[in-house]
Amino acid sequence: MKSSSIKSIRLVRHAIMALSLSLLFAAAAFASQQSVPVPQVNANLGPCTVDFTVSQGSNQPLYNAEISVKIAYGFMGMKKMDLKVGTNSEGKARFVGLPEKVHNPPLAFVVSAKGLTKTVNYWPSVKCQARYAVVMDGR
Repeated sequence: MKSSSIKSIRLVRHAIMALSLSLLFAAAAFASQQSVPVPQVNANLGPCTVDFTVSQGSNQPLYNAEISVKIAYGFMGMKKMDLKVGTNSEGKARFVGLPEKVHNPPLAFVVSAKGLTKTVNYWPSVKCQARYAVVMDGR
């Protein structure tokens, strides 16, 4: 009688262990599916948006790459604004509220990471909603 109760206790322990492990793996899978919020900066000057994805030469997302832009707008470009944002762990960043008309287009977005710098030219009057993939490979 003791051996059957010991066997049933072991069986219950194994069942609990298996259930615990399956819940742990399910939670890890769910956490990996959740997307990371995309950092964004809002200029509040218009309807245009630019999305960036920055990666290294091996196509790995580049965390905390700095993207900056200087905007001259208004009559004769008298008003100026400097915007800057860093990328998330997926290498993504977004600029929203950009004006459709700027003084002396294009807007030059400067992407900097690990001592490298690249410039992306953006014409908001040509393509108001734009996406750019920037590869920081040292070339």
